[in-house]
Amino acid sequence: MGKKRKIKLMLASSVYQNRDVLLQICAMLKGYGYDVINSEYGTLHPPLGMSNTEACLAALEDCDIFFGIIYPFYSTGITHLEFKKAIELNKPRRFLAHSFVTFSRKLLLQYMFTDKLRNSFEIQKTSVMDSVKVIDMYNDAVQNDLPYEHRKYHWVQEFFRPDEAFRHVETLFKDIKRVERELANLKDLTK
Repeated sequence: MGKKRKIKLMLASSVYQNRDVLLQICAMLKGYGYDVINSEYGTLHPPLGMSNTEACLAALEDCDIFFGIIYPFYSTGITHLEFKKAIELNKPRRFLAHSFVTFSRKLLLQYMFTDKLRNSFEIQKTSVMDSVKVIDMYNDAVQNDLPYEHRKYHWVQEFFRPDEAFRHVETLFKDIKRVERELANLKDLTK
């Protein structure tokens, strides 16, 4: 009997000011038994001839579950493209969001939208947030554009301190047998 294939979990997050936490989460997930796909962790294979963006988006095709972390730093925007692609592919997904993002979302909502449509409002880069596009990432994660009853995979757990993020990662992923059952149940539902 062959060795059972590990669940491929793609972890997408901006890296700026978050590298240590990101790498700790990758190590936790690997320790739980997942095949972790993350560029900063060094486990995303960039196919020859592809740009960084293309390689990250191609990795989504192979993952079994997508895990996104929303920090208040947008950086290059590749993470946002990964979020959108995971949603487009209807990948099973989980999200964490730093409380600076959720707080700013509530505060800036009045400026960002006109008649429920996103306008061109932007902020100047600061030491606590570099772009309101991180709020767009959050809105994509919660599927803000859909009626509530049509949303799925839209739970986004807020955190402030790293230990809060680690605790939620443990809650979501430590019991790998439960995750295997959940993924199997999803496959049964789509047959």
